Amino acid sequence: MQLLSIGIPNALKNGGDCLKHGIRDMKIEGINVDMNLDDRGNITFFNINVEDEVSCKNINRIKQHISEIISDIIVNQIDKKLIKKIIDKYYNYFNSNEKQRIANIANGILDNDVNRETFKLVKKEKIFAEIKDFLKDNETIDIEGFVNFRLRDFIGELSEVVDRAVDEYMMQKEYDEFIGLLKYFAELQDSKIDVLNILIDEDGKFRLYDRDNNPITGKFLSDITIEFSGAELGDDDMLISTLITVAPAKIYIHSVNNMKNKEVLDTVKKIFSGKVFICNGCSLCLAHEVRK
Repeated sequence: MQLLSIGIPNALKNGGDCLKHGIRDMKIEGINVDMNLDDRGNITFFNINVEDEVSCKNINRIKQHISEIISDIIVNQIDKKLIKKIIDKYYNYFNSNEKQRIANIANGILDNDVNRETFKLVKKEKIFAEIKDFLKDNETIDIEGFVNFRLRDFIGELSEVVDRAVDEYMMQKEYDEFIGLLKYFAELQDSKIDVLNILIDEDGKFRLYDRDNNPITGKFLSDITIEFSGAELGDDDMLISTLITVAPAKIYIHSVNNMKNKEVLDTVKKIFSGKVFICNGCSLCLAHEVRK
């Protein structure tokens, strides 16, 4: 006797596998169900059959198992397909590479530790209830059609995730363009010093030294259009401005663990690619430790 027919888009390569594993688990529990496939173009229908008397008495348990499997497919596979559709529909002015980057960001938002334990579990529980209720009166379910017509709220929440991903992408794009501009300015500068040592003290302040570990004075940096007091810098932007103006051939960064804003290190590495080296302990570091 055919109990259920479940339509899964062929694009979901793992969807059928999830269903097959679920059938196997039910057999381990003593529920004898069989399955055959009906290929209908872009959709394959998985027909669930029950034959023996014991299985016929466990129809509700079978439907519960199937509802669990389908809800898992929706929140862990269909969601990615929906994200792509949302991007194609509402953000068609991005090129294919940009769309893929946005999709990757959106999928990352959904799959991070917090959302896996909150959003996905909550949505899966609600979707499970919807599917279970639907299968009470229906023997056939097309998963993609069910999502499109019965899970509007889920699609709306995915749209919000895509909007957030677009914002993050635009911010990253602007940042990359800004870094590219700073790198261009740095490359235009004549190097005013061959080696620059940056020591980060316990307060996160930047102290600058030459190759002989002598403090670099404000007089040396008088052409920089920022206020510079002695050899101490307290502002991340000030450090970047200084480095671009001085354009060192090599930059050594000491006591990097004291750096309060780790993004500054990434920025410096991107602007001065191939010129930045992290010190893991030297005479300058030791002298600073002694003075503390």
